[in-house]
Amino acid sequence: MERYMFFNSFNGDRVYDAADFASYFSKLVSNGIFYTIATNLKVSAGAGMTVIVAAGSAWINGYSYENTTDLTLTVPAANGINDRIDRVVLRWSNLDRDIQLAVKTGTAAASPTPPALTRNGDIYELGLADVKVDRAAASIPSGNISDTRLDTNLCGTVNALISAVYQ
Repeated sequence: MERYMFFNSFNGDRVYDAADFASYFSKLVSNGIFYTIATNLKVSAGAGMTVIVAAGSAWINGYSYENTTDLTLTVPAANGINDRIDRVVLRWSNLDRDIQLAVKTGTAAASPTPPALTRNGDIYELGLADVKVDRAAASIPSGNISDTRLDTNLCGTVNALISAVYQ
């Protein structure tokens, strides 16, 4: 089937929705954070069992995300016996029609690993940071936060089609 888009409507013969625009833009701009400044969506330690995600912007599946202020996220309570690794994600949800920051809780274990990112037609996550939650911890030390924003397998930076051709 042939498709063409973005002609002006005449008596309602052209109707486009967000999915049409997202499909178009997803072919031109890759998923990731906009790395205009080094702190864009950077995760840092907050007070107690919280982390702070700095202001910034990202692009997921043709949809734009912008956070204009630092946001505080609560990390679930620590396990009393084992450490775990949580993951701070930026989650695109086709079901909820939104993009939001979240803490994805890992499984406490003797040798913990971070939870896998969800990436399917309904949910797509970018991993911004891994957070080691020590057993019985009451706070998150800054040394327990691993920045994963530049890891292309977990997050990466936005590339335009023109620059992506030469990479």
